[in-house]
Amino acid sequence: MLRYKIWDITLAPLTSYSWNTWHHHKEIEIILLLEGSMQVETVDNVYELQEQDLLIIGSSRLHRTKRHQPVKQIVLQFDMLAQLDQYTKDYTPILLELSEPLDRLNGVLSKHEVVKETMLNLLIQIYHEACFMESGFEVAINGALKQLLALFIRHTPAITPISPADWQRLKPVLDYIELQFVHPIRIHDVLPLVHLEYHYFIKYFQQCIGMSFVDYLHLRRIKKAEHLLLTEPLNIADIGVQSGFPNVTQFIRIFKRYNGCSPSEFRKKRIERPSSSNPLIV
Repeated sequence: MLRYKIWDITLAPLTSYSWNTWHHHKEIEIILLLEGSMQVETVDNVYELQEQDLLIIGSSRLHRTKRHQPVKQIVLQFDMLAQLDQYTKDYTPILLELSEPLDRLNGVLSKHEVVKETMLNLLIQIYHEACFMESGFEVAINGALKQLLALFIRHTPAITPISPADWQRLKPVLDYIELQFVHPIRIHDVLPLVHLEYHYFIKYFQQCIGMSFVDYLHLRRIKKAEHLLLTEPLNIADIGVQSGFPNVTQFIRIFKRYNGCSPSEFRKKRIERPSSSNPLIV
């Protein structure tokens, strides 16, 4: 029911590739590097990890690793949706990464040793409870996960919390976008879901989500395009279509707005040509 996974992993150096292949998973991932050093790259940053460093990777965030020596690490993955309850509803936009990935918390960890140490201790606690499974270990793990969420909420760059009522009202719209974003969507298509007048809805969505309806829709499509660019051997026009941009010129223009480069440049900068079989993915 807690929907988490935790491992104590020792990995050999990567020899055939400078980087392993791009990959992602639905769960939030927290890495604690116990021994060795490694690099972790997302589409936005490259992180240099040394012993006792922590790294947070948001849900469905593309990432890959590079290591030239053996490394030992504890890796926690958990489904954020399973952790949400009545006490976290006000902070759903933060925890579900509606506008920004949780990766931004890595900047907090690098500057605030107390926050890093607290999170590290919680991770170790979850690991020990999962290993020994003594009576009440589920309660202890659930409590530690909730403390992690509290750290996420308290140390995320300030966002005005959305009220439970506003969240419940807009959730059908966000669900509709998630299911239909590869198809044409107009604001008029979602108005029946919220029973609001057109101009009021525009202001209401901006106020609650922190960006316009169109910007949110574009952001969801661009994130899909990033995944396809790094994981599928498709041409740019096909990726645009599969991401919800049937017009390739519009796709390139909007992609540049969000990433500062064209789709082709984005792919070229982040993919190295392999020379043999696929390496281990972690």
